[in-house]
Amino acid sequence: MSPSSGDIPDTVHIIPLGHEIDRAVQPFTKKKADRVYLLAIPPESDHDVVMREKQQHYTSEVIRRLKDLQIEVISQPVEMFEILEVMRIISRLIVREKEQGNQVFVNMSACGRKTSFAVTIAAMVHGVMAYYVPADAYATGALAHEESTHGISIVKTGKTEMLQSFQIMMPKHDSLLLLAELFRRDLQGKGEMNTEDIFSYLKQKGVPGFEKIPSGVGRDKKPQLSRKLLNRINSSCLKELEYQEYISREKRGRQYYFTITEAGKYIACVSGLVE
Repeated sequence: MSPSSGDIPDTVHIIPLGHEIDRAVQPFTKKKADRVYLLAIPPESDHDVVMREKQQHYTSEVIRRLKDLQIEVISQPVEMFEILEVMRIISRLIVREKEQGNQVFVNMSACGRKTSFAVTIAAMVHGVMAYYVPADAYATGALAHEESTHGISIVKTGKTEMLQSFQIMMPKHDSLLLLAELFRRDLQGKGEMNTEDIFSYLKQKGVPGFEKIPSGVGRDKKPQLSRKLLNRINSSCLKELEYQEYISREKRGRQYYFTITEAGKYIACVSGLVE
């Protein structure tokens, strides 16, 4: 729900879920939320059958308990072992909710360590609070029989610890637009963009200075205008992305070709610009 002028914003939690129940649910026994996005591996995922069935149990149990607390639950299937995918989806959810004026919190303790890293980075990049739910005990040894009820962590208090946030410097918005497009092309197997591709894309996105450029610029047509525009994007986007090693540049003939690096893929995914 998008709050109109004077409305109270929604409180939204994003919870990537592993083999946990209490860590996802217990915080809401003290503070309510309007909506929870619950991220977990899809039921048809290509994982060990036993692990997949266990996860289904935890996911179903968390959904049931949250609904009992009158909290709207939106299930979001995610390949939880793919950091880029986790960062991409969480960042997109954060951006969408913030655009609607809502307050967003991210639970980084109800998932595995690898996912927790992606979750925390995404929260800090977008300036929302990440929190940790401490365990009072663990469902191991003599308490192993408690796992199906509590998950691998047993939480009784429901207290949360807010993580200290710090600013993560991101490229400028126009640079992020270009990086996100390079990432999309990489996923589609297209891989690279030449200067003509970049000019056309920036024109399509309405980037100031590129709105009215004629077609064919960046190829052999209007070489003086091509050089002028290339100098402009060099100073505004490309040099920044190259310096931070988020893209690489190669000259072939008269054309420059740009590709996204592995580091650049992380920044593209956490930007919140990749649908």
